[in-house]
Amino acid sequence: MKRVEVQLQPGQASVIYDQTRQTPDALIAAIDKLGFKVVSLSVTTAPKPTLYVEGIGDRAAARRLERALKTLKGVKSVTLDPGHEVFIDYDPQTTGLRDLVAAAEAAGFKARVP
Repeated sequence: MKRVEVQLQPGQASVIYDQTRQTPDALIAAIDKLGFKVVSLSVTTAPKPTLYVEGIGDRAAARRLERALKTLKGVKSVTLDPGHEVFIDYDPQTTGLRDLVAAAEAAGFKARVP
């Protein structure tokens, strides 16, 4: 499992997982076994990370990386997954992968394209 986002008020959760290691049916069965009712609204493949970044050890480092990437023209959003995966919504006409890697490295991180 890569990430779970739970919204308690509407009683919804989004689960992002590695489809090479898990199936939607197995996830539903595991959640059901915990006592929760599962209604699968949709299944989509997880997005591919934009960058792999090493050195994100705490929240301060995560904020530093996010700020560095968001200063680039054309970067709309940055999402960090636990570990080293970084998902960046950006305009490739304005900012390229080399710019993203350079910004991460200038902020003190080791970055590479998957």
